[in-house]
Amino acid sequence: MFITNILKGIQKKLTQTKPKPRFKQFSWIQKRIIKHQEDQQVKSFDFGQFKVFYKRPYELIKTYEELFLSEIYRFETNNPKPIIIDCGANIGLSSIYFKTIYPNATLHAFEPDESLFSLLNQNIAVNGFKDTHLHQEAVWIEDKSLSFTNKGSEASHIDLTNHSEHKVKAIRLASFLEQFEQVDFLKMDIEGAEFQVVADCLEGLKKVDHFFLEYHGKVDQTKQLHSLLQQVESIGFNVYIKMAADQLTSPFYQKQTGTPYDVQLNIFCYKQIH
Repeated sequence: MFITNILKGIQKKLTQTKPKPRFKQFSWIQKRIIKHQEDQQVKSFDFGQFKVFYKRPYELIKTYEELFLSEIYRFETNNPKPIIIDCGANIGLSSIYFKTIYPNATLHAFEPDESLFSLLNQNIAVNGFKDTHLHQEAVWIEDKSLSFTNKGSEASHIDLTNHSEHKVKAIRLASFLEQFEQVDFLKMDIEGAEFQVVADCLEGLKKVDHFFLEYHGKVDQTKQLHSLLQQVESIGFNVYIKMAADQLTSPFYQKQTGTPYDVQLNIFCYKQIH
């Protein structure tokens, strides 16, 4: 019986077929070439369905595979013209994904980093997307000018310590959400500012059907994470959590990463299943 079960398991593995990705994969040689590119000059890559301008080859490969091959933002809606809000749009790969799966969507994309916003603007323009509104602003809990660490990469973030002399315009997300009766998808990847912003716009989040949140925190901030999860659960969301970045190989030994964030989680929030 034991051997039979093993053989059945092997047969099942051999006969299983993975679903074919809906989007183009990098060839081996393409991946090798891109990986060895420098990361300061603007380059472009044609994926067939769309074209992307970028600087950082590693971030292009990682983000493209996550969004277009794994399709972590894939969602369904009956709305023929869904409302999608992309907070922390970076160079625009997430916005391109949303407009590719829902061409008639109205998309609002927020990106305060000047260098990233320039690429975001190019990527939306070159692909001819309509009903797309780009905001060179951070989302926050009030309308004001904020200190901002301008990295030109995924590490750009609001500087709550006010050590950075660089300033960016910020808008209150809660106020921005008031104009919509329903939001089909809200993505929030705002590098550590999510705890304050979520708490401030809970009322507005009630009208959101699908809410993606990337959490950034330290190992000693468990209460903050617990509070964040309690808040989204309190307004009717189911929650599924995946590791966004596994940074501690030996947590008992390393304790902390020595970087601004030890813990990065992808939190998928969707309305109760009836």
